[in-house]
Amino acid sequence: MPQNFLCPQRDQPLLLPVDMREWLPEDDLVFIVLDAVGTLDLGEFRRRYRADGHGRAAFDPEMMVALLLYGYCQGQRSSRVIEKRCVRDVAYRVITGGLRPDHATIARFRAKHQTALGGLFSQVLRLLAAEGMVSLGLLSLDGTKLPGNAAQKASRTLPQIEKLLAEAAAADAAEDARYGDAADAPTPRALARRAERRERLTRARDRLAAEDKERRDAQRAKQEAWDAAAAAGKQRSGRRPVDEPRANRAGTEPRANITDPDVRVMRNQKGYVAGYNGQAVVTADQVIVGAMLSQHPVDRTLLHPVLDTCRQQLTQAEIRPSLRTVLADAGYVSEENFARADTGKLRLLAPLAKDPGRAGGRAPKRARHLEEYPATARAIRRMRHPRGEKTTSCGPAPWNQSSGSSRPARN
Repeated sequence: MPQNFLCPQRDQPLLLPVDMREWLPEDDLVFIVLDAVGTLDLGEFRRRYRADGHGRAAFDPEMMVALLLYGYCQGQRSSRVIEKRCVRDVAYRVITGGLRPDHATIARFRAKHQTALGGLFSQVLRLLAAEGMVSLGLLSLDGTKLPGNAAQKASRTLPQIEKLLAEAAAADAAEDARYGDAADAPTPRALARRAERRERLTRARDRLAAEDKERRDAQRAKQEAWDAAAAAGKQRSGRRPVDEPRANRAGTEPRANITDPDVRVMRNQKGYVAGYNGQAVVTADQVIVGAMLSQHPVDRTLLHPVLDTCRQQLTQAEIRPSLRTVLADAGYVSEENFARADTGKLRLLAPLAKDPGRAGGRAPKRARHLEEYPATARAIRRMRHPRGEKTTSCGPAPWNQSSGSSRPARN
């Protein structure tokens, strides 16, 4: 008996003058998504369903994958909004073929097949490579801070988390005293939610405890190194490290988010956000060939990890990961990154946001530290101003300077 699915009937004419697919132009994005999903291997999705055809019919995984991918292409990730679009938006109605999955079904499908949805990235890359759209000659790398599904106000210190855990344990004890050990005792919804919350609190507490232990071990190692140097009669710089390690630069007590313990407080252009650092590697044709989500807020430490992840994802897509030239901004500049790029025969282009040698003022702080590394600064200026480019009285012309003007163009 075949598998039992509710398949959309897109070729079924309605009681209208035209077919449903004629509501949109032939080159609409929805048809591109449908054709692309039709070529993907969705066996990992279908294996999660019963093969004997028994039970209530489920929505076709091909339709659900196309619905999610098209919604993400439109910048829409809310399952409730996607449910409304399946009724009011023509493109969504073409995908579903008149069916109306509710927001709970959409959210459960996404949560149930989260790993399989992530595996579609390599299949899409393989499809684009077959069409000749993946060119690895010049790659661009950048990152952005992505807010997590947690409020920044939900961050708590270690004593506060331990207090919340004690309150949760007292509430569980009260529930046990109320229902006893009866096998038919109901499980209140509030109790189930408290169990999930207690698990998150435990993860947040363990994270803070591990970070505190790591800081104390590092501080103890500094003290031992200082004492060893003093016993050997070597010249020491500064005083002996104190016993209590410094928590952070601001001197505040470390905190962890009790809603999502995996998020970190990061700074973006609008202030601070509790989320992640998303990194993406794109080609000159704006094709994403590598993506990574990190908990580290500094881009400078993520240059080579994201490139290594990009190589792995290209290998999974059966594409030879021959990375030669990578363009990154000044936030990725460090002596270690340039040294490792030279070792790996990788050409790294990281232009200064403002050349210290040009007229017009000092360089910004993130570029000013390059003055400590003359070799790196010269290499960056040489990459910014190759031989043969026009020069002015202020020095080599910047990238965005027009050929008929001696004034620097605005960024």
